[in-house]
Amino acid sequence: MVASPLRGTLVLSFLAGLLALSAIAQPPLPGDVEPGLQPRLWAPGLINTGLITRDVAMTPDQSEIYFCVATAGYAQSAICVVRWEDGAWTGPQIAPFSGDSRWMDLEPFISPDGRRFFFMSNRPAVGEETGDPDVWVMDRVPGGWSEPRNLGAPVNTPDPEYFPAVTREGHLYFCRSDASGVHRIFKAIWDGRAFLTPEPLPEAVNCGTNRFNATIDPEESRLIFTAAGVPGSPGIRYYQARRAADGTWTGPFDLGPAVNEGLGRGWSPYLSPDGKTFFFMSGRRIAGEDSWPLRWSVRQCEQHAAGTGNGNIWLVSAALLDDPGSGIVPADAPQAMPVPTVAFPRLEGPYLGQEQPGVEPRLFAPGVLSTGLNERDVLFAPDGRRLWYGLMDRGTVTVMTTHLTDSGWSEPVSAGFHPDPSFACFEPALSPDGTRMLFLSNQAAPGQTQGAGWANQNIFVSEGDGTGWSTPRALPAPVTTDAAEYFPSLARDGTLYFTREDSTGAGAVWAAEPDGEGYGQPRRLGEGVNCGTSAYNASVHPDERWLIVCIQGHRDNLGPADYWISFRNPQGDWDPVVNLGPTFNGPGRQAASASVSPDGRFLFFSRRSEVDVAVPLTWEGLQDLQTGRGGGGLDIWWVDAGILESLSPQR
Repeated sequence: MVASPLRGTLVLSFLAGLLALSAIAQPPLPGDVEPGLQPRLWAPGLINTGLITRDVAMTPDQSEIYFCVATAGYAQSAICVVRWEDGAWTGPQIAPFSGDSRWMDLEPFISPDGRRFFFMSNRPAVGEETGDPDVWVMDRVPGGWSEPRNLGAPVNTPDPEYFPAVTREGHLYFCRSDASGVHRIFKAIWDGRAFLTPEPLPEAVNCGTNRFNATIDPEESRLIFTAAGVPGSPGIRYYQARRAADGTWTGPFDLGPAVNEGLGRGWSPYLSPDGKTFFFMSGRRIAGEDSWPLRWSVRQCEQHAAGTGNGNIWLVSAALLDDPGSGIVPADAPQAMPVPTVAFPRLEGPYLGQEQPGVEPRLFAPGVLSTGLNERDVLFAPDGRRLWYGLMDRGTVTVMTTHLTDSGWSEPVSAGFHPDPSFACFEPALSPDGTRMLFLSNQAAPGQTQGAGWANQNIFVSEGDGTGWSTPRALPAPVTTDAAEYFPSLARDGTLYFTREDSTGAGAVWAAEPDGEGYGQPRRLGEGVNCGTSAYNASVHPDERWLIVCIQGHRDNLGPADYWISFRNPQGDWDPVVNLGPTFNGPGRQAASASVSPDGRFLFFSRRSEVDVAVPLTWEGLQDLQTGRGGGGLDIWWVDAGILESLSPQR
């Protein structure tokens, strides 16, 4: 076959165009900000919005910038792009090769020569029906990028591979996790034709208990990554390691307080092609901690705002990497938080005036209590005039409360038994007489060492007198141990049901009867209830007629974790659990929380709302999903509790 001279001319012209493009004056960064030693939120309103925003990649001339956005729980994600055109940055758009709502696309990286585009996707490879997280690649072609193709072996395996980064010589750094959940950073050498078998990096990089998401500079002298469990360092933090000319690595070196603000909610580093700017994901707030007590209207208006606790992209001068101690803290000058613009609606009557459900579940209080955030754990006072519910969003874990007044239901605020927002408060349970509130906290109990994140999980109690709540305290032994205890649920006679984890993290349901001011020795429920690989978050009927349990790893599950029910038989024992079926469970649904109304008429439960998401995704559509159904957050549903009786073996 004779090569076409025209084809050769076109290739040469395209390469010449790439060289000419690189000679064009470098545009300013979006947001027109000059990076300094104080980290700044990057281009709020353009790059950063209320969505999770992370993962920067740029062409060598920095005129084409890619980044990733995702809704809650990464239910939807896409790679986005802005371009420098006619002296201005375009608005964000979903990149042409991304945006299929069926797949997760994240973690782009453009090779230093601008010719190859790598990213992570769980889309299926050619000839496969399903996919898993793999590294994909595209080539630069006139007008954009080629069709994505799976990088294949030896880089990709049945295990997840992700977060690619490439040196000037073409060597690939990436992450891989094994079946036990251990993540390591690997290097695959490029021999000019193919990648050789990847090898894990030494302990200077693969440090701590887990490490992941590493980016490399073009000259392969500096690797920036995140790691957890490094001795003396709490949570997930950014580190760097240095590579000498002989290929040896030294590290890890902590990037300091200006980058690692202590919350451990960032895990995506990137160095700009010109080497001047370091970008990193962080869940910090631009104005410090939440105002407290937290108001419903404030949190609602924050959903579309950047720098309000969701993961966003921040930038700082790369000079900080040579001297992490030079970083300026606090990470941003104090700024006013968004002014609440969402007014709580006027709601009257029982159950917030909502239309009551039948045998088909209904979304409870859409736009009010089910708003696209992670909302769950409904609890009504015995008279039905006060409601508590759990909120987990943007680094805040609290219990919100509203009560019925002469003018309707009040605007929800964080509950009085959660006075300190530096600790989590979740999963409330009220004693039958309404005077004691039990809940989960990550505060250490007496005798425990305070850890980071959820290292401590204890059941706390606060006493109420009708006007306020006492200072919370941990339940004493034998309920509280060094294991994780959570999700209290109280029967009418005061019996406490709760979850306790073993050393492997598997949950089991326990029960403890009242004993004076505390509880007697807890007993582990039988294998008819504690089945599967983990049984957790059990909710008991006030009269102990039934127990609803979340179960993971059961062979008859319809989803990753299902709602099951056990009925108490005439002998006082708990019957083997029965799956609640497709009304509650299914693919992608994760059982998390259930409760019954004080009168026993309605069952409340949490699940992610399924909707038909447009294919392909759009920038505007993703913004809408942030506050609507299908965005990935847990919503509150309710249904006539009578449907449970049809499952009883004593029926």
